[in-house]
Amino acid sequence: MKNTLPATEQINPRSQGLDRKTPAGLARVFNAEDFNAARAVKSAHKEIAAVIVMAAQAYAHGKKIIFIGAGTSGRLGILEAVECVPTFGTKPSQIIGLIAGGKKAVFRSQEGAEDNATHGAQEIAQHAHPDDLVIGLAASGNTPYVQGALQKARQLGAHTALISCNAHAQTKYAQVHIYLPTGPEALTGSTRMKAGTATKMALNAITTGAMALCGKTYGNLMVDVRPTNQKLVARAIRLICTVAQTDEKTARNLLTRSGQNVKTAIVMHKRACSRTHAQQILKKANGFLAEALK
Repeated sequence: MKNTLPATEQINPRSQGLDRKTPAGLARVFNAEDFNAARAVKSAHKEIAAVIVMAAQAYAHGKKIIFIGAGTSGRLGILEAVECVPTFGTKPSQIIGLIAGGKKAVFRSQEGAEDNATHGAQEIAQHAHPDDLVIGLAASGNTPYVQGALQKARQLGAHTALISCNAHAQTKYAQVHIYLPTGPEALTGSTRMKAGTATKMALNAITTGAMALCGKTYGNLMVDVRPTNQKLVARAIRLICTVAQTDEKTARNLLTRSGQNVKTAIVMHKRACSRTHAQQILKKANGFLAEALK
């Protein structure tokens, strides 16, 4: 009989006998399978690039980027959204994550919630608007909660994408399908493993790529970082020292005078201008530091 199960639900012949392996043997087999996550992401680079453009366009026009999923996939979407705030200085309301079962599902599994397509649609109806980008996250590609969300998103005029590990995923409501062929998990059906790893890698590429296209980086430097703790303050000072080619004392003073904004501080120093003038220069350059420094 033909196997109709998604690859993520099939038995992996390379990891059989986990209960009889040594700790070292377990570590080796898990690591060997993890390499497939990176290969899967590499195979989907064209689709990932397409979603990077979609995300950049949404962000640049003040629209939302919404990640929505259930279980591990939902938690990964929330993690991605949350991390954009300190990394790129984004507004918490512009890049958001939604999970089946609501906030309590972040900390405690609410497995039955993923079967509710109506709930997914209701979540999107509450949060999405025309030209927003809704990215569905589902290892199987067929999670009802996610499919309901994508269907409602299209009805609202939002753009859609789906990240899955199933070649036969339901893609009717997704404009782009990022298919990550991770194959069977080392622990059968446990998509928190390779599938989750590959999904996180794809999300990293989408958000970082989109933010680079929107002027949130200078070269490969995190110049829109929010210095909200000691580590990030130190990073901000190093960035100012590196780009503005100045000493630490001057950089620290610039960071204070700029209102804790790295790009503003750099422009103030390089253009020998006030905070207000530096902000005007950056605004004219659409936030691109390289353009502002010309």
